[in-house]
Amino acid sequence: MKNIYKKNLSISFFLFLLMGCENLLQNNDEVAIDSEELEFFSRSIEEDISLSKNSKNKLRRGINEFGEKNKLDKDRKPGFLWYLAAEMQSTLNDEEKAEIFANIENKNHKKDKPRQKHNEFERDEKNNKGHNQGEKDLFEIITDVQMIEYNLIVENFTIRMNLIKNRVESGEISREDVELEIEENYSLMNQAIDDLLTEDQKIQLIEMKAQREKEKEEFYLAMEEAKNKALGLSDNQIQSLESFQKDFEGLMLNLRLQIEAGELNKETAEESIKSLKTNHRTSIESVLDDVQIEIMKIHNFLSYHWKICAEKDDLIKEKIDNEEYEFEESFEVED
Repeated sequence: MKNIYKKNLSISFFLFLLMGCENLLQNNDEVAIDSEELEFFSRSIEEDISLSKNSKNKLRRGINEFGEKNKLDKDRKPGFLWYLAAEMQSTLNDEEKAEIFANIENKNHKKDKPRQKHNEFERDEKNNKGHNQGEKDLFEIITDVQMIEYNLIVENFTIRMNLIKNRVESGEISREDVELEIEENYSLMNQAIDDLLTEDQKIQLIEMKAQREKEKEEFYLAMEEAKNKALGLSDNQIQSLESFQKDFEGLMLNLRLQIEAGELNKETAEESIKSLKTNHRTSIESVLDDVQIEIMKIHNFLSYHWKICAEKDDLIKEKIDNEEYEFEESFEVED
């Protein structure tokens, strides 16, 4: 009996040591991410803020959990950045979150930031050769002979555009004439492509576009649902935020019309835009609690690095200057 007790004790002690060693190794080893794109995404975040080893692994586990099948393709779970933001809000310590919030404020004033209007769905509509989804659809249905003709059409379009550019640089034509000539050049190209296609091919393109629009709408709805779930928004909060967004968009539209009409100079317009965004941000904060605001800010931080990840993969090339990285953009449709 005594020997049996000693034997059981030895086995228990051995298992304890084994489990302890495994836990120690798990704590010391970096969590692997089985995706080159998501690995880059994680590294981009880790290089921007100071995270403890434990917090880095929590981040990586979150990316693995919510980013599964999120390899920059349409199979991923829409809104996974929202789920990841909520996870980080609850797992990071106060110092780490404070650094994220400080980084957001700093990024508000940086130039050459990834263009915020490109969202997760729109990014998928660009392939690595720089073709948009409409071109990809076209390439799927045209024959090899049509492809040769298509390339000639594009080549002629490019030649005409270069001629227009040269005339602008030499001062031969005004801005108004330039816009008309560019519009005419696009019209000529589109008509040539239309003449190239058969009636069946035209119908195919219409159906493909309709299917894509349906997928896009479903994606947006799923994103909205993910955002509301991650933030834990009540029905009243959702209604208030939608009302704020509608009012904000209306004011921005009126401001844009004033700018286009020449009623505002650049300095006044910039101040007006800044004021509108500040007021919009204040309105949003007024209906959210502290946790929800933190999740929003973390989501914007993640979105910033998500766009950097997209640029690394040549999926987004366009950049613009002086675009505010404001956290209320999390409530715009694009993200």
